[in-house]
Amino acid sequence: DAEPAPAADAPPPPAEPAPPPAPARPERFLVRKLRREFLIAASDIDWLQAEGNYVGLHVNGHDYLLRATLTDFLTQLDPALFVRVHRSHAVNLSRLREIEPLDGGDARLHMHDGSTVPCSRRYREALRGATAA
Repeated sequence: DAEPAPAADAPPPPAEPAPPPAPARPERFLVRKLRREFLIAASDIDWLQAEGNYVGLHVNGHDYLLRATLTDFLTQLDPALFVRVHRSHAVNLSRLREIEPLDGGDARLHMHDGSTVPCSRRYREALRGATAA
């Protein structure tokens, strides 16, 4: 028995849904400090710190505040470059100089600018995976 041919006016079979487009990542962020505005390149950010409803951007020894949560701001950054290392901190892997293990599984991250950033043991595995890539 041959299957009947579909009617000429039958709708076409449903197409596979297209994957969602990758979110556009801004290359620069406009920040205000002392009534002046600065353009900060995402790649220049050394590390980030959550400060309530703000995120502190640490860039070449300067600090800038943006009204955003750390979680929301990280969605705008390249996950291959920026990794969360603590509930309230994230680092730019290209600015990470040394990982100093501490008792209890935590670590202290030494950045190229001389600052240190805490890394909790909860995020150590993510950091290990990101640095191995």
